[in-house]
Amino acid sequence: MSPLLFYWLYVAGYWACVLLPRGFCYSVARRIADLYSSRAPADREHVRRNLTAILGREPSSLEVKEVFRHFAMYLVDFFRFAHLTPKKVRRWIRIEGVEHMQEALSRGKGAIGLSAHLGNFELAAAVLALLGFPVSAVVFTHQNSRVDAFFSRQRAGVGVQPIPVRSQNQRALFETSLSALRKNGILALVGDRDFFGNGLELPFFGKQVKIPRGPAAFSLRTGAPIVPGFLVREKDGSYRFMLEKPIYPPEGASREESVRRMTEQCVEVMSRYIRRYPTQWYLFQEFWRTGPVVIR
Repeated sequence: MSPLLFYWLYVAGYWACVLLPRGFCYSVARRIADLYSSRAPADREHVRRNLTAILGREPSSLEVKEVFRHFAMYLVDFFRFAHLTPKKVRRWIRIEGVEHMQEALSRGKGAIGLSAHLGNFELAAAVLALLGFPVSAVVFTHQNSRVDAFFSRQRAGVGVQPIPVRSQNQRALFETSLSALRKNGILALVGDRDFFGNGLELPFFGKQVKIPRGPAAFSLRTGAPIVPGFLVREKDGSYRFMLEKPIYPPEGASREESVRRMTEQCVEVMSRYIRRYPTQWYLFQEFWRTGPVVIR
């Protein structure tokens, strides 16, 4: 598929989701997801293996399908950011634990908003921004520059400042992220995939995998606590955004030991939510395979 055609497919999806009722868009998205999953055996097998590790059993074919369906509805939500307002956020999304973010920011050192590729992490950042919190999000740039610009517009439209990874070197990324925290803002990170290959080897659902050390490293460098948060879709179709108690740097430990302890705490909370909402964990590659995760 040509880059231009790929971009116009995104544009068409955007306008359809903006102009048509949300329920209708979800219905169409689920049908498209079913069609895609039926024609993508490799992705389907990777999802099956990931779910097997989480569930401790062989998943049903419906559970595998639901991963693709939830991801399609996640895209609908992302396309519909233009409809979001603070009033609608409070009406549509049940928010629990916002006091934990307020507590973290009250120290004046910023906060690291930790999530995973679970539920709707893009919407979670948007919700915080629309509630009045200053939010910057570390994001990977899409290989298609037009699509990447589209994603940036969507995020900026709801007040989320993107910090792109591929368009700058790691040093520049680090400095930009530090700047956001020094302004007592929220630095939003996803902590379940090691994209740089320098993560910590830790057990995750009984198997060893590299977990990013970035959230802990930023926290130790700045004193900003880590606030885990996950926005998910409940069985009745409602949204629920849950913010956990802050994770603070431990006292009296070496830097390396502190990074390990804090990352282990991040793994514990991410595992808990992924186990609770396994079909909303969007990984279409085998998570525990040997070697770095490929970005597509």
